[in-house]
Formats: sequence, C-alpha cells, structure tokens
Amino acid sequence: MDLCNINNFNLIIAEKSKAAKKIADALSDKPILCKKYGISYWVIFYKGTHYVVAPAAGHLFGLEGKDGFPVFDAEWKPLWDIDKTAYYTKKYYNLLSLLSKRAKSFINACDYDVEGSVIGYLIIKFLGDVKRAKRIKFSALTKSDIINAFNNISNLDYNMISAGIARHKIDWIWGINISRALMIALHSITKKRVILSAGRVQSPTLVQVVNSEVQRNLHIPLPKFGITITVKFGDLTFNISLDKQFDKLDDAKKFLNNIIGKRVKIVERKTDFKIIERPSPFNLTDLQVEAGKLFGISPYNVEKIAEELYLDGLISYPRTNSQRIPKTVNIFEIVQNLERTQYRKLIGLVKEMTGNKFIVRQGQKDDPAHPAIHPTGQLNTKLVGNRFKLYDLIVRRFLASISKDAKVSIVTYQIKGIRTDVSFSLSFNKIVERNWLDLYPYHYIKEDKVIDLKVGEEGIVTSGRARIVLNKSDARFTRVSLLKWMESSGLGTEATRGRIIELLIKRKYVKLNGRYLVPTELGFYVADILNKFFPVIVDVKLTADMENRLEMIKLGKVSEEEVVKYNIERLNQFIKEYEKNKENVGIWLGKALGFLRYNKCKYCNFESYKDDLCVYHYTAKRKLLDSLNVWKERTGYAEDKILKKLYSSKITGIYIKDVIKDFMSNDESHAKPI
Repeated sequence: MDLCNINNFNLIIAEKSKAAKKIADALSDKPILCKKYGISYWVIFYKGTHYVVAPAAGHLFGLEGKDGFPVFDAEWKPLWDIDKTAYYTKKYYNLLSLLSKRAKSFINACDYDVEGSVIGYLIIKFLGDVKRAKRIKFSALTKSDIINAFNNISNLDYNMISAGIARHKIDWIWGINISRALMIALHSITKKRVILSAGRVQSPTLVQVVNSEVQRNLHIPLPKFGITITVKFGDLTFNISLDKQFDKLDDAKKFLNNIIGKRVKIVERKTDFKIIERPSPFNLTDLQVEAGKLFGISPYNVEKIAEELYLDGLISYPRTNSQRIPKTVNIFEIVQNLERTQYRKLIGLVKEMTGNKFIVRQGQKDDPAHPAIHPTGQLNTKLVGNRFKLYDLIVRRFLASISKDAKVSIVTYQIKGIRTDVSFSLSFNKIVERNWLDLYPYHYIKEDKVIDLKVGEEGIVTSGRARIVLNKSDARFTRVSLLKWMESSGLGTEATRGRIIELLIKRKYVKLNGRYLVPTELGFYVADILNKFFPVIVDVKLTADMENRLEMIKLGKVSEEEVVKYNIERLNQFIKEYEKNKENVGIWLGKALGFLRYNKCKYCNFESYKDDLCVYHYTAKRKLLDSLNVWKERTGYAEDKILKKLYSSKITGIYIKDVIKDFMSNDESHAKPI
C-alpha cells in the first residue's frame, strides 16, 4: 500500500517545514516521508487513525484590491499570484491543495498566535472545509507539548482569526490608500512614478524619528553650575559632587567661598541592605532589547533567530508578550534536561542556592496564548554565532528567574558642615549575596571598598570648583530604543515592530549612522507632509486606540466588521483632507525627490522659508538669539566666548552650529548677533 497516496486521512497543517517534521516525529516513532512538488510531508498512524502532516511556508494568501483611489474592497488570493517575490509559495499551495482534496478533516497546527490562526484558517477555507476543521495549541515543539496539544484539540479559534483578518484588512486599507495618495499626488505634478509607502503604524513611527531628530538639531544647551569639593578625613581624601546646582556662576562661587577651608563632621553612620530582585523570564520585546543592547542584534533579527530556535525545539514560542511561566510548564523537567548539557555547572549553582525549589520570579505582563520565553531543555551542539548568543541569553535569564535574589549592603555616612551650610553623604556598596548575579553576568553592580569612618570624626573641605552643567537633548533613536518607544506608545505588536523599523530603512526614510537611526531628506519631507496635511494618520493615540480595538476582537467584545467599518470612516476623513491638499503634497514630494526646482536654504537642501533659511535654520536663529541672553545672565561671559563654547560643545544641535559658524566667520556682524 502506497501510504503517500492514501485517502480519507486527517490533514495536519504546520506553519513551516521544521514544525511539520517535529509534529510527525512527536506523534510517531516511524513517520513515513513523502515528497511532492519538491516539498516534504509525512504520513503517520496515531491512535488508530492516519494523519498527514504537511507544511505551509507562512502566509499562502494575501489581500489584493482593484486599481484606483480610494480602494476599500480587497479579496484573498494566492500570494504567489499577486507578489512575484513570493512565487516560491506556489509549490506549498499546490501540495496543500492536492492533499486537501483527499482529506476527511483538517487540523490547524500553525503557531498559536493571531497570524498562525489566520494562516491555517485561510488554507482550510480556500483549499479544504472549515466545517471539518479543528485547532491545536502548543507553546513548544517538544514531544510532550505536541502530544498534550493533540489530547486537548479544540474548535477553530474564530476570535483570533477575526482579529487577524481585521488587522490584515485595516493595514491593507490604510497602507494602499496612503501610499497611492502620495504617489498620485507626485505624478500629478511631476509625471514621475516612484514607489512610496506609508502605513497605519509606519507613519507615526517615522514622524517620531523625524521629530526627535529636529529637536536634537535645534538643541541649545543652557548652563547651570554644579559643585565638586575635595574633603579630607585624616589620611583619606574624597572627591564629592554635591547634590546642588546654581543658575548663576556668581552664586556657585559664593557658596564655594563659604565652605572651602571649613570643617565638616560625620553625624550619622547606617548600614542598609537592599534586595536586588532576580529578573523575570523574557517576553519578545525584553529579549529584543537585551540582545540589542548586549550584542547589537537588530530587533528584527532577534525575532528571526528566536523563531529558528523555536522551530529547532530549543525554546518555547518567542512571539509572546508574557513575562510569566505558568504551573503547567514542568520547570523541574527542563532543569533536569539542562543538567545533561554544558549548563551542568550553572544548574548546580541553581540547586545549591534554592535547595531544589525552583520558584519563577513572575513578571507583570501576561499573554493568555503563550508563557514567557524559556528553554525546553533540548540541546543542539551546532549553535554558533548569534544563534548561540541568543540561546545562551535565554537559558541564563530563565535560570536567573528561578534562582534567588541578590543582596547588597550599603554603608552610608551623613556629613554636615560645622558652622557652614553644606551637607552631603558618602555611600559604599558591597554585594553580600550574589545568587542570580552568578548566573546572569550581564547585570553589573558596582562594588566599593568600604571605608571605616566614625560618627563624630571631623574632616576639612580642602578645595572645590564650580563646574558648568549643560542640559542634554534626548539621544537619537536606535533600533532598540525605537522598539521600546513603539511598545510604550501601543504601536504595533511584539511580532510586527521589528519589521516596521526595517521597512523604514528599506524605504530609505531613515538610514543607519553606526547604531543610530537618522532620517533622510525624503524621510523629513514625508514626515512633514503627514504632519502638516494628514495629522489623523500620525496621531499616536489614535493608532494605539486601533490596536486596542483589534485586541477587543480577540476578546469577542467587538466584531471584525465593526472595526473595519470604523477604519474606513477614518480613512474617508483622510481622503477629504487629501483632496484639498493634493497639489501641495505633490509639490512637496517633487521637491524632496529632486524633480522640482526650488530656492534652497543657505545651509542645507531644504526649501527656503524666510531670509534664505529653511524653517529649521530660521527656528535655530531665533532660538540662538534668545539663548544668548540666558547665557549672558547666568555666566557673565562675553558673547564671543559663549558662541565658541556652544560651537565646541558636542551636544549643541547641528542647525544651531550652522548659524553660529556663519556668525563667527562674519567679523562685521559682531556688533549685532546674526
């Protein structure tokens, strides 16, 4: 009997080929390997019934609408038919189409998340029969997890399916219409056709990067004055920065004159103990942030590598928002398995410090679909490079979360001046119980040599200085910090944020300067257009509200149709504004892409706004004039000294420096600034 051509079997649809093989191996000791169209699939006999386990390749269907603008109606079509880059999916489509005709029932075994629910559902809907379909849910591709999932098979998860389909429709409606609006406006003015894109999540993210860059470039540091003193107690000398600042240099100097040479006294000594709590296990965003900070891996690549580790059965499902591991996860079994790997010594430390009682430090965030990311205990000795770094990080974080908190002793001396108005403290840290710190070396705690001073002991302020303190602008966004901003603003999901950031780079709206994201001229113009003409699109609160509405579909509180209809109504508001501003949008884009001539700013390529300056440099000029007065009042410095200090400062914005440089080179202008 040729089992590769049997009929009336149960068709199990996995999201990827690796997952399909894991499922087949878990349910049968001798799965039969078959091939069709160059794709492997497996026939198994499980609990008296034949099953066929076959893979998809992620999404096999995508949305396509008609030409024109606006467009609200779209239908699902095979992805290979509407996207040339996805032509490789045709062989998976053909295989599942063939198998579906011979199947008696269908099981969606794709990843248990919104996307996995949609992937399996659409395949069954268009190639099979959803009336004969079931769903299985697992969080790790281990034998025990897969068997447990089959023992708890359920109906299709229609709320998750509806939420996923609504997200696809909404993102498609916004993305296609905004992008076409921009391209139509450009073509109407320049007759040029250029691929431009914008979207529901992409647009506010771009605007945030651009707004942040503008603020940095317009930053003028304003001075305050801190106090640093040198104090001697016998043979011991301490350099201390006082927790005190002055607006004016003269006031700082007066304070120093009153305390230098004066005696101080130790009035209190106390020892406190601080618990340094062990971390909770990773969710995807935490993992992306930590791996980006430690190893410089982009959030998108962290997600890709984590998915590979999951498909290899090494970790649990990574696209989770949870920082919690429920009791249903057998932690003791995972620890036992890890003890047979290169982590044997670390397991010994965990057992020693916990007495074999493993209690997870549960985080605040939870995800009903999946637990926090954790190792399964299986090992692949071939892990190298970033794959090993990420796996090792996940293992160590998991072990730290089930270990014990660390403890630090803090010895603090309170010191006050004798007949002077000065008080400060000296603190010395010492780790007295390392515990989880020995498992997770990426968390550093500074230790000091504890100095033994006595209450009542006197010292003297031998010297001091007033140091200038300049307020800094916010740092440029990195991939990691932008990801954190997106999460805190409720934009996107843990599974989409990294991809959105890479899309901004791909569209040349932002570029990488080292590890920092810097908007391009095109990015500036597109953000300016969106800000000026279509504020509804870039309103973070409105976009976050949309994410909330999608979440409500998952909870069964609103319908897919209601949320899509609401978005079409919002989109119609955008279209009304667009029609009023279409010509201006086209002109702005034409200038940004170099198709139209315009008067440029004397300092940059942006269009002149006033006095031969773009709006950014004009703003810089006004800000500099105002800030010079503040500097003069606080420091008493001459104007040329202030300008030199500002120009030489690394934290002065580039637009400000452009204006300063021009002024400093114009000898005849010194009588009147700029």
